[in-house]
Amino acid sequence: MIVAENLHVHFRTGWRRRQVKALNGLTLEVRDGDFFALVGQNGAGKSTAMYAFLGLLRPTSGRVEVLGQRPGLGAQIYRDIAYLPEEPHYHLYLTVEEATRYYSALCAKKISKKAVDESLERLGLGQFKHLPLGKCSKGMKQKVGIAQCLIHEPKVLFLDEPTRGLDPLIVREFRETLREIHKKGATIVMNSHVLSEIEMLANRVAIIEAGKVVVQDELHNLLTLNRDVYKVTFQGNGALPEYLSGAERTGELVRALLPKAKLSDFMQFVITSGLQLHECSLNKSTLEDSFFNIVKGDGAVAEDNGRPQQALV
Repeated sequence: MIVAENLHVHFRTGWRRRQVKALNGLTLEVRDGDFFALVGQNGAGKSTAMYAFLGLLRPTSGRVEVLGQRPGLGAQIYRDIAYLPEEPHYHLYLTVEEATRYYSALCAKKISKKAVDESLERLGLGQFKHLPLGKCSKGMKQKVGIAQCLIHEPKVLFLDEPTRGLDPLIVREFRETLREIHKKGATIVMNSHVLSEIEMLANRVAIIEAGKVVVQDELHNLLTLNRDVYKVTFQGNGALPEYLSGAERTGELVRALLPKAKLSDFMQFVITSGLQLHECSLNKSTLEDSFFNIVKGDGAVAEDNGRPQQALV
């Protein structure tokens, strides 16, 4: 679906024309049907990689293909691609309905009023369709962009920090809409700093550092499960058993780690002490944990024919 091989993007900046290597040998592959997430620190090269995939930026060297073609002006692949930037810019004098119809029609496809109305209603914009975009919130403007995607049902959807600055309710609605688009068969490529969102949506992840992919793997492989340690949360303000480690207190709430061998002892402690147990589950690392370990050098990166593989963390 999307292939990038040894992609380099270099440019010069400042009055001294200092060379910056935005991408420095980036290699990755997005498969048909993936919900693929690009993860990295600020300046790692995530947005630059996306611009290269879209043909908005010409690589200094390397190869990139989308839907079997090299992206470029006039390429047929753009009929099957949608892109929602972090800060979409519209003609603000247009209403929500006018903008959805106008920008959708730029794809040279006939857009019916019914399709526009159904898309706006699906996103809760029906009651605002006569509202000028200049008076819309950022969340509503993001929805206008997604409304166009619902109309066209693209094969590939690129999202650049789509939930930044949105309130929690809008984020939840946005997430469900993305799941719907993905379920209908779209391949989605998203870059985001909100790692908890990625855990709920993506099936594959590439971690980018200094312009290249250091880890590319299935999400579930990066969420390791420690079967020898339990994470416990309980309510109590007395002395704690010595076998609990990493204990943190928030008022009367205690969070700690429990060795598997001491599970029965801990349950007996809870019962005899009359404590209220809130959680007892195997300790699982989050994507944030894995990202931190890999970027800080605690995870080893294996190479297989030049392609970065999963690092065990």
